[in-house]
Amino acid sequence: MYIFLFCAVKCVATPTIFILKMNSNGKVSAKEENGSPSDDIVSPKNTSKRKYLIGPVTFLGLLGYATYASTIFLYYPYNVGKALFPNISVASENSAVCGSNTNGTGVENGQLIQSDVATFLVYSAVLEGIPCILSNLVYGSSSDRFGIKKMLLIPIIGLMLTEGLILVFMHYQFTLLYFLIPLVINGFGGEAFAIIQFTLSYASKITNTNKERTIAMAIMEICIGMGLLLGSITAGYIIRLSGFMWSLITSLLINIVNIVLIFSLPENTEKRNNEPWRVIHVFNSFKDSLQFYYSKKYAGLRLKFILCISIFIIGCVVLIGRNNTEILYTISPPFCLNSIQVGWFHATRGVMQHGIAMILIRLFMMCMRAESIAMIGAVSGTISLIVEGFANSTVVLFLTQVIGFGTSLGVVMVRVIMSREIPAENQGALFGGMSAFQTACTFFGSLIFSTMYRSTLYYFKGTIFLLMAGMFFISLVLTIFLFIREKSKARTYKLRQSTANIEMKPKF
Repeated sequence: MYIFLFCAVKCVATPTIFILKMNSNGKVSAKEENGSPSDDIVSPKNTSKRKYLIGPVTFLGLLGYATYASTIFLYYPYNVGKALFPNISVASENSAVCGSNTNGTGVENGQLIQSDVATFLVYSAVLEGIPCILSNLVYGSSSDRFGIKKMLLIPIIGLMLTEGLILVFMHYQFTLLYFLIPLVINGFGGEAFAIIQFTLSYASKITNTNKERTIAMAIMEICIGMGLLLGSITAGYIIRLSGFMWSLITSLLINIVNIVLIFSLPENTEKRNNEPWRVIHVFNSFKDSLQFYYSKKYAGLRLKFILCISIFIIGCVVLIGRNNTEILYTISPPFCLNSIQVGWFHATRGVMQHGIAMILIRLFMMCMRAESIAMIGAVSGTISLIVEGFANSTVVLFLTQVIGFGTSLGVVMVRVIMSREIPAENQGALFGGMSAFQTACTFFGSLIFSTMYRSTLYYFKGTIFLLMAGMFFISLVLTIFLFIREKSKARTYKLRQSTANIEMKPKF
């Protein structure tokens, strides 16, 4: 689903690099703290050079998905505008919201289009979101049994079926409600969540040491980021030159090429779990992922984990859940962005939040605690969202992405903070649970923001951004509390240590 979803989903992969690097430096892994070297963790060797095709597979998978998602979310207002105002005269690459001035005033028509599209987004968030969440839970517990290579075909084929149906609906100019059928199919395919889940897992399993895994994850991040950024920009230019259908056809062709590459991948040689798959495995896996927030085993860390997951949830709801509604906001007055400008708008966000911000993290970590970096991110996000809510020009709109360079820092740092407290054998359960939260937050955020946008459209449509800013402010408060708590614990530990040293001194 959601396009630029995955500029934020890049936050899923990004923390892995920092976590693994910290492991190799002996700061995170429980095994390393006990004196074991990090490089003793060995995966089964796969000597075939074709295993490196996983990089192009990841790039093409997200390039195709971003192209598809950018196209359909720009097509929704165009479809509604044509249905409501058959005499509308607006080119497909331009904003249908701003060009609908055939009957009545342009402002009234544009608001009506936005209201109908927002209503549709509410329906799609529910009908597409529920199967997507459930399917990803099932796929996550099934890949070890059926093999990642085979599982990777599911989201790609699901996307192709979705695109094929949408192309038919576009050709015959079906109303927007019919588009819920292919969206549900795409939800059962797992969407880009499944693509990222499987490709990262494959890359992790074909590496032999943590050092190699760090490099592999860095390369995968580049593939993910480039696929997303180029996909949104590519869609904008194709829509302008040839229309919506050719943009979808391009995405379809990309996915066909990707399937050829997937068949060329060697299957991982790791011994599979031959135990028959049961539904109970899904629930057991989910239970293991949630144990950090309720189990007595983590009694001393439970409050810290609850604070961290709360910050993570707020970040995901705002970062990913806002994308659909934000497109409506940017293509409406006073901005009236066209398809190319929308692509560059989200590309700017991607560069700032997942390029510049990730570079700054490495600099910040030399002299700052992870909690302090998360606070910088919360302040940056709060200010940028307030400015975006009151923005009245395209220049200010683009500047909000620069101001909000640190919006994703909280999500990244929370994963780092939590991973420090978890032994290596439980890292998979931790990140699996966070991935499940992230998937749910995507659809929940879209549902909430689409509903609110429709309700406040006729009064002050920037209300949703003020709501997001309020959520980020709550995140800031939680981060400050976490910072104070950790500082207090550190002081208590130092005090006890110095007291113990004094007591151990010999008395003469």
